[in-house]
Amino acid sequence: MRAIEVTAFVHPRWIPLLPDGDLLFGRVRDLDAELVALVPNPKGAWRAIRAGADTVTIVVSASESHNRENLNRSQSETLALLKEATRIAHEAGIQVRGAISTGFACPFEGVVPLSQVERVTEAYLQMGVDELSIADTLGTATPREVKSRVVKIKEMAGTLPLGIHLHDRLSWVLANVAMAYEYGVKRFESALAGLGGCPYAPGAAGNLDTERLVTFFHAQGIETGINVSLLESVKKDLLAVLDRHLPPPKFSEHD
Repeated sequence: MRAIEVTAFVHPRWIPLLPDGDLLFGRVRDLDAELVALVPNPKGAWRAIRAGADTVTIVVSASESHNRENLNRSQSETLALLKEATRIAHEAGIQVRGAISTGFACPFEGVVPLSQVERVTEAYLQMGVDELSIADTLGTATPREVKSRVVKIKEMAGTLPLGIHLHDRLSWVLANVAMAYEYGVKRFESALAGLGGCPYAPGAAGNLDTERLVTFFHAQGIETGINVSLLESVKKDLLAVLDRHLPPPKFSEHD
């Protein structure tokens, strides 16, 4: 892998499973890869700088209600903080990726109008981000929606790189991958074994599985430079670790 999102520098009160980002960065800093950290505000940007991140991902939701649930503040308040975080990162020589959460649908508002995605895109462009990324947070986007939003963002952003973050809820995630690739997206965010999901998006499915993504590209003769056999081996190790450390599911006496 040549780009790895290592952790998110968020307050453990909001994401209790991520209190150890600084420690984790110390263990992977020597990897020959672009090390990425998600940061929600200037404080997170400072932590990422001290940890040795190469890139920070800033994030705001295209829908107001999800932004309040996910980041505990309004969209306008978030954008003001992210503008400062971008300035801090750039002054430290760190690249900034602007991510648009709920770029297709919101768990509280339904389908998100394209105009709201455009508004966030414009705000990121004014900040001077180095890359953009749009997220299908719920995993409900259709290939047609992927095409329309990718085309619009690329029209607005010009030569700025665009990535996509997909979740696999309705089993057509690879169709969305194919459509995004066809219209110029070359950065795809995924997670081994399809792990993950947004804790503030009820009903969200796991992330696009890295092994499936790489296998899909290789089947079409598109090389990624990633060894699928090693991915499969690492995935088995990963799932074994999770199996040992996750508590068993709880069932009521009526189940």
